[in-house]
Amino acid sequence: MIHYNIDTTENGYNSLIGKVKSLEELKNILAKNEVFPDLVGSLSIEDIGVSVCICVEKEAGFHVGITDDSGTYFSLGNKELLTELVDVWGDDLYISKGLFIPPHLAWKAIEEYITFQKLCAEINWVTPENLPEEANFLEL
Repeated sequence: MIHYNIDTTENGYNSLIGKVKSLEELKNILAKNEVFPDLVGSLSIEDIGVSVCICVEKEAGFHVGITDDSGTYFSLGNKELLTELVDVWGDDLYISKGLFIPPHLAWKAIEEYITFQKLCAEINWVTPENLPEEANFLEL
């Protein structure tokens, strides 16, 4: 089971908390016509003891963070944009623009980690220690 705790900006602030059996179910809960609202939240997977942080900003894409026994890893979309910050909700929640990736890659990364407990090879990953001092990320 995948536990989710997600806050969206759709219709004001809305909290979604629950359990699903698959990522497809979660996508159906979150997306309307394949479009995801701005959101921030976490997923935890019972059987493998991992937590996944997700953040969506419609213009930038998805920010994915995976934390397991070996550490924390963030999706890296563009290394050159790590010092450029995006205000995700317009209320001072800033994340480095370079940490965002397209939605289809984000879901693939989450699914591969849940299935194989390995970071998706199609995505570049970075640890918090390897980010510039000016960078900002979300870690729940």
